[in-house]
Amino acid sequence: MTMEDAVGRNYDDVLRYFAYRVGRNDAEDLTQETFFRFLRYSSDPANRFRTPQKCRAYLFAIASNVCRDYYSRRTETDELHEDLSVPDTTDECGLSAVIADALSALPDAQQEAAVLYYYSGFKVREIAAIQGVTVTAVKSRLKMARDALKKILEKEGFS
Repeated sequence: MTMEDAVGRNYDDVLRYFAYRVGRNDAEDLTQETFFRFLRYSSDPANRFRTPQKCRAYLFAIASNVCRDYYSRRTETDELHEDLSVPDTTDECGLSAVIADALSALPDAQQEAAVLYYYSGFKVREIAAIQGVTVTAVKSRLKMARDALKKILEKEGFS
């Protein structure tokens, strides 16, 4: 897989990941930082990926680290989750904005697992590798995220 293929196949997914995690305002910058780190690492011939899936999983591991770095640099907590609506995905009822707001209320690890699983299409095993935890921990995070999202959405009047 060439670097152009990696960027072309995954750019929109990484951008969407950051839009759900940090909001539109910073999503593009963090996406660029992710691909910069990915390209810097991948320029070494010893670091070539045999399959597109391994390349994608590594790319999202970098994105996860970039997101952690972003939050560790933030100083004003009231700006953490501003403007979480994702472009071109809001239906006429505004459901995506409600889901994005609900996601922002989750603890970071649960939020990341849910975004990777439901919006980026990763398998539980892949999320475990990205987050550096066990498969059981990811399953637990996803269950807790689903339960919390269900409560939040029911409170908002969605069933």
